[in-house]
Amino acid sequence: MIGRKRVSRKLEALPSSGEVIDLAPGWAFTVNCQHHGEMRFDFEPFRRNGMDVLAGQMRDAIWSLRHQVVGSTLHSYLTAGLTPFWRFLDDQIAKGSSISSLADIDAATIRQFLSWMELQVTVKGKNKGKPWSATSRKSAYDRMKTLLVNRQKYAAAETSPALRFPKNPFPLSNIVTPPRQAYTDSELSRLVSAINADLRALDQTGMESLPALQVLTVHILALAVATGRNPQSLLDLKRDSLRHHPLADREVLVTEKRRGYSTHSTAYQKDSDGEDSGEVQTTIPRTVGGHVRAICEFTDQLTPDAEPADRDYIMLYRVSRMQRKGQVLRLDIRKFNHAAATFVSRHGLLDDRGEPLPLYLARLRPTFGSRLYARTRDVRKVQKALGHSDPKITARHYITLSEDAERDHVFVGQAMVGWATQVDDLASAKLAADGQMPLEDARELLKGGYNTLIARCRNPFRENGSTCSKYLPCFTCPQMVVFEDDLWRLYSFYYKLIYERVKMNANDWLKTYGPVIKVIDTEIAPSFAPELVEAAKRQAQDSPHPAWPRGMVINE
Repeated sequence: MIGRKRVSRKLEALPSSGEVIDLAPGWAFTVNCQHHGEMRFDFEPFRRNGMDVLAGQMRDAIWSLRHQVVGSTLHSYLTAGLTPFWRFLDDQIAKGSSISSLADIDAATIRQFLSWMELQVTVKGKNKGKPWSATSRKSAYDRMKTLLVNRQKYAAAETSPALRFPKNPFPLSNIVTPPRQAYTDSELSRLVSAINADLRALDQTGMESLPALQVLTVHILALAVATGRNPQSLLDLKRDSLRHHPLADREVLVTEKRRGYSTHSTAYQKDSDGEDSGEVQTTIPRTVGGHVRAICEFTDQLTPDAEPADRDYIMLYRVSRMQRKGQVLRLDIRKFNHAAATFVSRHGLLDDRGEPLPLYLARLRPTFGSRLYARTRDVRKVQKALGHSDPKITARHYITLSEDAERDHVFVGQAMVGWATQVDDLASAKLAADGQMPLEDARELLKGGYNTLIARCRNPFRENGSTCSKYLPCFTCPQMVVFEDDLWRLYSFYYKLIYERVKMNANDWLKTYGPVIKVIDTEIAPSFAPELVEAAKRQAQDSPHPAWPRGMVINE
């Protein structure tokens, strides 16, 4: 019997001899990103001081990552990662240390790079002359680590077996970095007034009354104020982002979070029918959906001229000058920030200090969260509105307490630490006479009414009626008072600072907390008997005051 030959159609891995190598096209190349368009990478400037081999290896690392991250992130590996690392290598070569390839980079090199960054000074901008911030140093380190780990994974033969990375070179970086500040009520009021003024102008004189980028900026700002969405999510709105709701008076806005590959859906009030309600017809959007539809209508004529990958998006504009004149591009965050600065300049917007208002979508998000929390006092409602996975993220980074809430918190804190004090009318009278203060203030001071987290305050009330809630400035404030009963609490804070020293950058700790330690040692401690000071130190070390437990993070 003759049968057909059996054919195996199973997929088999290529043998090692058939390995496919993805090589970069040259020292300069262009990467086309679906979000940021064409981005050029030029490695010629890195071919200096005999580092051609290392430059080629880093070029291959960036080339291999082009399908894993968006264009702006990929380009940041070049500008914020390789650029400072090459400056470090130049300094090392000047000292006689030769680093020409990945084989020369080991754990010691990484530690030297971290130490080198601590000594660098900002050369331009508002922080000119100041040391690099922890955020800048961490950003450079993280980007270089990504490139080096990529080479360890895909070109292990080229890397040194001694290349290791420290476990956590920037501890508590997410806490040390201050959260974005929400706009104050007065700043937000001025911003909303400017938005409304432009919307009225567009309604009365047409879309030609403002440049195209300013039209988009006005609607984006209105959406950010009303929704609190992520900046990138607003810039990535599509023509189908606004969808129907089962209820006739509602509609759903669906946004995508690019980094988390997730969607966020929220129902909003729908525009009412002007004919049925008897309202005057107007083109001014009054709802979230109204602003989205206005943008769709405004950019609809640009869709045919846009790149095929960009035609589903609504934030489109036509370039009016430079090399790309006439092209239709998607609005990115950098271009929006320039347009927002123009918006601020047109309206003369100022912050509460009288300076030009720094207008960023990222600050409108915590502004939305803080205002929603002020109305509801429910963190979980704010979490749901902002689309966070954890309420801790919402509470830590997106909610700013009002002045009244801070004042209430101060009074609660004073009551919590006031249990250790006693009331003595005779002592109050003596204190009032010796300390030159009203008798009522002396009584409050003794019974713990004016307690702080470290000692006591003769008068915590400011001239504008607010309550001082700071404690680090106490050491240079003439209102600070320290009793014997306060030494335990004071030295608990003292040893808390020392305990935190190993977790912080040495320069940051010395600049922030060094003067506090000096004041306690040289000015406060000599005012008490040595045995009292030693007893307070032992008690603070053995059992810290509840206000300063060892596991708590110092954050003022």
